[in-house]
Amino acid sequence: MLSTKAVKQALKNNPLTFKVFYPLLRAYRVNLMRLFQRVRGIRADKVVFSSFDSDAYSDNPRYISERLHALKPDCDIVWLISKNRMDKVKTPDYVRRVTPLGIDGLYEQATARFWVDNSRHAENIYLNDKKQYYIQTWHGDRGFKRVGVDDEKKAVYLFEDRCAMMIAGSEFGKNTYRTAFRYQGPVLMDGCPRNDLLMRNDPALAAEIRRRMDLPEGVRVLMYAPTYRRTDNRGMQRAVLDIPRTLDHLEKKTGQPWRCLYRAHYKMAGLIADADDARMIDASGYPEMAELLLISDMLITDYSSCGGDFALLRRPLFLYQADVDGYLKDDHSFYFRMEDSPFLIAHDQAELEKLIDETDAQKARENCEALDRFFGTTETGHATDAVCQYIIERMQG
Repeated sequence: MLSTKAVKQALKNNPLTFKVFYPLLRAYRVNLMRLFQRVRGIRADKVVFSSFDSDAYSDNPRYISERLHALKPDCDIVWLISKNRMDKVKTPDYVRRVTPLGIDGLYEQATARFWVDNSRHAENIYLNDKKQYYIQTWHGDRGFKRVGVDDEKKAVYLFEDRCAMMIAGSEFGKNTYRTAFRYQGPVLMDGCPRNDLLMRNDPALAAEIRRRMDLPEGVRVLMYAPTYRRTDNRGMQRAVLDIPRTLDHLEKKTGQPWRCLYRAHYKMAGLIADADDARMIDASGYPEMAELLLISDMLITDYSSCGGDFALLRRPLFLYQADVDGYLKDDHSFYFRMEDSPFLIAHDQAELEKLIDETDAQKARENCEALDRFFGTTETGHATDAVCQYIIERMQG
């Protein structure tokens, strides 16, 4: 006998049944949420948060959530956590957790004055535009991969026109919202909350994170953070970079020991790397990418927006694009020609090692400053407070 889950999956995978039953399901949810609003009203002090399709307690929404609690402890904070992640995601005691599409989740969304998200919020069709505020923080302000309707390889639904506000840390990010999401509303330009700690660059916090990661004093840190490939289909992703060889080269160049924190994209199950090398540490399960960037002496990525964030630290940053032709063909196109940008790019190990040898601290700083100018970076280090102030003012209004 088929389980309920199997029946749901079968319906979802059948285009005809999906076309028939999904509108009915959506109508049911809409009417249920409207009923909740009529019967219970909308609470001015309730904020519903979601991160990466309700799979995590992280990123811009987390920093806003925690700061909002500090500024206004009586605020009712609710997080949407998917059912299969409920036992894996840790949240503070003051957070109430619900599944997004359960009756409790629909109730909390229907009766909250504010929604804060960093990815597409499919339930936006239930939003009461006159009484609720949808704040979209996004998660890739300086990403050069085309997204939304700019990405010709993937059709998307537009919903950002229902946002009360989006946030950005660069003119590039704001312009991406305009074209990719057809969003024409206000954009708060104080920066991305997750980047406030990079702007502060607090040595005490960095030391605490290093202790948490069990990194000995005197050990330098390479961060390797590739993005996902659609061809990987949410499975295990294989590292393109030869990490042990890169660590060998860094140790020979600097005369110091190095470790590599490697991290799979959040859409992937993990990263396949050389597990026999004790210098390599799988950081895929660490909740906050910004904290890992803070303790890294060097970042190597390929097509990820984390490069634009890391540039705030003025440290060596390289793009290792050994599979760029296949990536452009099968995954994403870019918003600009890479050769027209200040990024330091290698297409094989020899090119990467040459870039490492040529990039001293001064050149790294100049390169990061050039990237800031290229993207029109507007990070202030106070983005979290700016978003919280926006929310608090509208709680009282």
